[in-house]
Amino acid sequence: MDDDPHRGRSSRTAPLLSVCIVWGTMGMAFALPRQASPKTAPALAGQVTPQAREFILQGFELLGQHNAVEAEKVFRQAIEAQPEAEPAHRGLGLALREQGRLAEAFRELQTATQLDPSDADAHYSLGTVAWTLSVTESSSPGKAGALGASDYQNLAGAEFSRALALSPKDATLRMNLAMLYLDSDRAREARQQAEEAVRIAPDSAPAHLVLGRADFAGGEEDKAAQEFEAAVKLDPHDGGAYLALGQLRLFQHRLPQAEEALRRAIEISPNLGPANAALAQILATQGKTSQARSLLEKSVNLDPQDWQSQYQLAVLLNQAGESARATELLEKVLRANPDFPGAREQMAASMLRRGDAKGATSLAESMIAKDPPGPEGHRIMALALWKQRDYEGSLAEAALALAPDPDSSSMLTLQAIALWQLGRKKDSQMAFRAAAKVEPQVTSADVFCRLMLCDQHDIAMVSEFLHKNRWVLAPPPEP
Repeated sequence: MDDDPHRGRSSRTAPLLSVCIVWGTMGMAFALPRQASPKTAPALAGQVTPQAREFILQGFELLGQHNAVEAEKVFRQAIEAQPEAEPAHRGLGLALREQGRLAEAFRELQTATQLDPSDADAHYSLGTVAWTLSVTESSSPGKAGALGASDYQNLAGAEFSRALALSPKDATLRMNLAMLYLDSDRAREARQQAEEAVRIAPDSAPAHLVLGRADFAGGEEDKAAQEFEAAVKLDPHDGGAYLALGQLRLFQHRLPQAEEALRRAIEISPNLGPANAALAQILATQGKTSQARSLLEKSVNLDPQDWQSQYQLAVLLNQAGESARATELLEKVLRANPDFPGAREQMAASMLRRGDAKGATSLAESMIAKDPPGPEGHRIMALALWKQRDYEGSLAEAALALAPDPDSSSMLTLQAIALWQLGRKKDSQMAFRAAAKVEPQVTSADVFCRLMLCDQHDIAMVSEFLHKNRWVLAPPPEP
């Protein structure tokens, strides 16, 4: 069964799977850690006054204890004692970053790189902050004249490149630069950096993982699988490696292998949100909606900004008739992605379930006006006209929805019952067989009604249709 009964299998309307494979986004907010350069201590001894030096060493000690608030105070004392002390500005930037004050951290780290352009650690830290800002700025409205997501992304790339020029043998820098290229849809450059990272550190599981992601982005699925398996072999306790392998198998529709890898990822890293979301997708296709829902609830709780999981959870809530909460989630999704057609379709479906055919029709009309060939608006319009017993109009809209999305189980089911009501019984039974190929459980009244958004006025009609056509899907007798 489809994870969304109102959608077929077209990639255009399968947001969870496609987003799960956006490898760069997963790495963007969480750049790989690297060791600090050993040059910090000599620099302190030769270029910093004794008073500032004492504050700086104390500040970095506090950072090592994860006490960013006190570290901030001490680094500010160091700057007051010696404003041009570059390590103090770098330390303050790191302390601010740990507190989530990214814009302030960005400014301090910029100051550090200006004071000492040869500090690879400062360039790297500035790049990671810019990278994280490119995520947060893409999901929040910008202010006039402020830097946008693409600006921060370009800055991150430039700072990583500067750090790499100073430390060309740093495999972690190359991995992070590769992930940034992936997020910028620059698969060729990403692969070059990842290959060099593997050459420098052949026993590094993260290096093979990043190379696998670059291979996948370039359409090299077999090579990607080899790299993911190499990462798993090098570090069997890395949930991220199993996640990558599971997502690849899911993309290839090799569901048993995908499920095995994803379950292993969750066993190792229970709080790995994307693994929970991807496994939920598989379970939903198996009809295990309660388990899928539980995993999506967890994924949403782990990352309140994960609009993909919010959308998938809303789909399941709509199916369960919990329209109020589904609508609340869909409103969040649409705030993050105003033009996402799947969320608009689910909003309209919620309206239909609540008996608001007028509101659903109005939303469907706006969707069709915005994207005439898109199936989402036509699907809702077909269901709304069905509710009004306009069978001819409903069939016309269903045909428009099926043109780009021929495996939509809800539209094939609607065709079957609408044609039956018009007395076109052979055509109806052909549509019923086609619906059963997509959704084998369509003979169940519960499943049929879920696909059709049944209300109390539809149940008798559906029951009669299923009773009179119970033999249609039976295998032919043996000769």
